[in-house]
Amino acid sequence: MAGKGKQSDYEITFFSRGGQGGITSCQLLAQTAFIEGFKDVMSIPQIGAERRGAAIRAFLIISKKEIRKICAVTNPDIVMILDESLMNLPAIVNAIPKKNCKVIVNAENLKGDTRLSRDIELYSFPGTSIALKLNLMLEGSPLVNVPILGAFSKATGLVSKNSLYTVLKDKWGSRAARNIKAIELSYDKIVRVN
Repeated sequence: MAGKGKQSDYEITFFSRGGQGGITSCQLLAQTAFIEGFKDVMSIPQIGAERRGAAIRAFLIISKKEIRKICAVTNPDIVMILDESLMNLPAIVNAIPKKNCKVIVNAENLKGDTRLSRDIELYSFPGTSIALKLNLMLEGSPLVNVPILGAFSKATGLVSKNSLYTVLKDKWGSRAARNIKAIELSYDKIVRVN
């Protein structure tokens, strides 16, 4: 796991647009980390007067020990970007560390010539295509919040697909089948870009 050499805790930032399910994704990953044996998890959504389509962020800290701080993540080990267009916003690019970080981007054909440092691990997966294929939609927009969790599982190894399935079944019961398929597809289709 690329990171700051931590063995006990990981800090994760989610960047998404309002309505994509970024905050739900953060909460689902928090539940999954707890099932995986992390002792403490802290999910912190940054919510204001956002509207559908506006850039939003959420933070997650997962730890093998008790978390003793409550704050936003400022130097994440992992960054999850649910919409490739967010990589054009200077505030988001500047919030991504220059090294010791994994960045997972929902993008069809992401190239290594991004504005991001070449000293990070950059991954992409076709989350929008997966959501469209499986009809994971909300008010006409594809939901990539669950597909990105499959990509996270493969890129980091911090949570297993089986634990993700358990959380999805607990949340949605028999309606979780398409989301479980989304996890499988994104797990299989994530690629390292650099």
